[in-house]
Order: sequence, then C-alpha cells, then structure tokens
Amino acid sequence: MIEKINIETRFADKPQLNASESYYIFTQPGMRFCQAQALVYSLMNDPQLADIDVTTRKLISDKIFDDVRGRMLEDIVLLETKKSLEKNWKNQKKVFKLRFQSGKYDMVISDFENSTCQIFEIKHSAEIVPNQYKNLVNTEMTSLTEKFFGKITGKTVIYKGPDKTTENGIEYKNAEEYLCGLEL
Repeated sequence: MIEKINIETRFADKPQLNASESYYIFTQPGMRFCQAQALVYSLMNDPQLADIDVTTRKLISDKIFDDVRGRMLEDIVLLETKKSLEKNWKNQKKVFKLRFQSGKYDMVISDFENSTCQIFEIKHSAEIVPNQYKNLVNTEMTSLTEKFFGKITGKTVIYKGPDKTTENGIEYKNAEEYLCGLEL
C-alpha cells in the first residue's frame, strides 16, 4: 500500500518560498527491507568494491541498514499517527513533516482548532543523546513553528529505549509503546 504524507516548508526571510508538498510512503516495511538487503548484497559483491577490506565493507552495509531502519521507523510512526488522527479527530488535527532552512522535524501534530502543535524527532536508537533533539530546542525553528502552527505543547523524541523526560523537558517515548498507545 502507498500512503501520502504532507511536508510543509517554512522560511523566515523568504515567505514566497513557503510551500506544501507531499511524498509517498511505501507501507510494507518487510518488502522494503528485503529490497535493501538485495541492494547491499549486490553492492558488496560488485567487482569494483573488491579491493575494499572486509571491515570497511561491513561498515558500509551496517550504515545502509541503519539508515533504512531509521526511515522505516519514521514512516511507520508517521503513517500510524496520521491514521489514528484521521479516525479520531477528523479534520481538527493534522500530521506532517516540517522543514526549515536550518533543519526539519520528523513529525508535527498540529491542532488547528486550538492553535497548538507538538513537534517530534524519530530515531532508530535506544540511547538518549542531546544531538537527537537539537532541532526541538532550536529557537529559530521553534519560533517559526509557533508563528505558523500555534503554541508548541510538546517536544518529543520517539526512539527504541525506555520512556524518560530530560532535564530540559524533552520527552523520550518508546516507539513500540507510542504506537500501541495510538487509538486506532
């Protein structure tokens, strides 16, 4: 199945470039991962890479698989959140990605009726690292977000580790628990 997700782009100094567009999510992650495996297998057996040592080839394949897993998790969270919101909130709430000149949020849930929103980063990691939430605390990005989508009521990193709140108020939520908690 293929689903459409919106991407909003906002610029502080170039409002004429503000845009809304869509991209499509391929919602069968098992097939997607098998395709990535086939690609990595083909790449690792390419004669042009024969001179690269086994350690470097393993690093390359691990990086490819980590990136694919991260994108798959991001797509699953976006899609399931969107489906839950469409079912339970009709047109009151929207889920989308948000891009800026200086970065992006992996997911935004905007409540147009109340002029509020929540911002999210989605990480394929079980560790808490400050670099994961750098965009959530970026003052330029947060002020633009509030200008266009309302007061930010939550800043969350969805990841593979246990639920926790950091000293600066960033919530870390376990991806599996987050998905199981959605009202579908």
